[in-house]
Amino acid sequence: MNDPDPEPTDLVRALQAIGRSQSRLIRDIKEVCAGDPRFLDAFRRWREWLTLLKLQLIRAEGRLLHYLMVPEDRRPWKEYPIRSKSLQSSYHEWDQIIPPYLQALHIDTRYLRIPDLRELEHEAVIALAATDLVAVSSVMEVSQFALEQYSFDQHTPWLEDMAFYHILAPWKVQGLQPLADFLRWMESFLGEMDEL
Repeated sequence: MNDPDPEPTDLVRALQAIGRSQSRLIRDIKEVCAGDPRFLDAFRRWREWLTLLKLQLIRAEGRLLHYLMVPEDRRPWKEYPIRSKSLQSSYHEWDQIIPPYLQALHIDTRYLRIPDLRELEHEAVIALAATDLVAVSSVMEVSQFALEQYSFDQHTPWLEDMAFYHILAPWKVQGLQPLADFLRWMESFLGEMDEL
């Protein structure tokens, strides 16, 4: 049985969409942070593209679930044979790019974060949207590195390993919360700018 079933094709398409979005975002963030003074246009683009990426991650997770429901003898699990890029080194690189750019524009990225909305005794803590964007960018770069190493031309047995461990897990563990926080801050910031 050489014909791939529809689930892998859907998963592949979902991962390719994530790859296109991440690639575009990484390139744009680097270009803008190189000194582009038109930050409002960039923020509006990033808000749209990050929201799209968030939806694509949810879609890929659903596709992976459908794929994993196929009986195991029809989809043997294999580990994805790559050396992954270090999340810490990527974070450090982005930390040298994003905060200095926002500081040069005198944009205050501080905001109040509530650790748990259900705990009424918790105090709000000060967080930085710049740090959230650094975290999001580093997760994008690490997962993009894994996507670029994968050959989508041929059906390979480590598709689900790559999707879970190298794309979705880093986003779930390190990226989705900073992404949500950054989008919330950006929405507030852009709303304030629109009122001026």
